[in-house]
Amino acid sequence: MRAPTFSAVLFDLDGTLADSAEDIIAALALAFADVGVEPAQPLHLLVDGSPLEVLFAVAAPGAPEAQYAAFAARYRAHYDHLGHARTRLYPGVRETLEALALLRPRPWLAVATAKRSETARSVCAHLGVESFFAAIEGTGGTRVPPKPAPDLLLRLQAQAGVPAERCLLVGDTLRDVRAGQAAGMRTAAATWGLGRREDLARAGADHVLEDMEDLLPLFVARG
Repeated sequence: MRAPTFSAVLFDLDGTLADSAEDIIAALALAFADVGVEPAQPLHLLVDGSPLEVLFAVAAPGAPEAQYAAFAARYRAHYDHLGHARTRLYPGVRETLEALALLRPRPWLAVATAKRSETARSVCAHLGVESFFAAIEGTGGTRVPPKPAPDLLLRLQAQAGVPAERCLLVGDTLRDVRAGQAAGMRTAAATWGLGRREDLARAGADHVLEDMEDLLPLFVARG
């Protein structure tokens, strides 16, 4: 195979690699009930790739910080207890990761998510794709600002040891596209996930993917 045009690719997790909405919604319903909050929006509308603290602020505007802390603890406990039973890889994800692993030189692959790192690793292990990634990191439970801030992406770029212009960020929301742009990376918008196609197109993603396997031609030099 010809040399890849990118040296590293950073993937979002929820809505890009994994269809995890059912498990997230189930954990949210239990956590909101535990803290006595009636969400201001239907749960499926809250699951848009936002960090947990943003999601809670939208669902319970004006709620005290202590209530968020209790909610977050209950959500994480419920989410872990559910064991990712209803989470699945999107079609073509495993095949695409396998194909990327065959490229020489092999691109450096990572997961960049708003989840906690340990939770993201658990999801990837459950789905059987953990071994494809050199790093699986998240901003949840840390002081690293979540996407659209570029901080996590820049940390992963430093681990990869390659210039930003040789990195591709693949994600399904405006937060992903804007984070990639802020980090100086090229971006590929996944249209099958949590974001709206028209929003992703307006955000100026470099590539718009109809399915995960559309990613492969971007990693092969032309000519």
